[in-house]
Amino acid sequence: MATERTGKRLDPAQEAQIRKGVVERRALRDPERIRGVNRQEFTLLPGLAMGVENPREPGVSMTIDEPESRGGNGAGAGPLAHFLAGAGACLLTQYRKIAIAEGLDIRFTGSTIRGDSRRDVGGGFEHIAQEIHTEGTITPAQLAALAEEAEAFCYVHNTLRGAVKLTTVVHLNGVEAVRRVNEKTL
Repeated sequence: MATERTGKRLDPAQEAQIRKGVVERRALRDPERIRGVNRQEFTLLPGLAMGVENPREPGVSMTIDEPESRGGNGAGAGPLAHFLAGAGACLLTQYRKIAIAEGLDIRFTGSTIRGDSRRDVGGGFEHIAQEIHTEGTITPAQLAALAEEAEAFCYVHNTLRGAVKLTTVVHLNGVEAVRRVNEKTL
């Protein structure tokens, strides 16, 4: 049964909901009929700041701003930080969900994500690298299978892999166990 870094077990109802969601996603087979919409609404705040909310998640909001050194008020993380955080969180969430659904003996202890980009006009991210740290008795082969499925489940990873080089390194008990590199295909 999956536990978090704190050693606390998930609530059984929450674990059952996660397991159900993974099983349902695996069963989807008609991509032409399966559509999802994720809408964000922006409220402009003083300076360059903005509030962002998803109408389907009332009460959950974030503030995006630029640091004072770039003309903002420093009221929130900048757009690129949110972009990378979203990409990293999406993939890490899929690892965690699948591990819970499979009852794998693995604990996720942390993750980092780094984006290397050209900062000139017309520039963009050229490489995004994420490291995921785990502990447990899962085998490297099980971890490799988990990595492959987590990438397949992650909408952001699937979107970005055609546009930018993506590297994911998974450490197991302090040792690199899996390295996956997706070269851009565009």
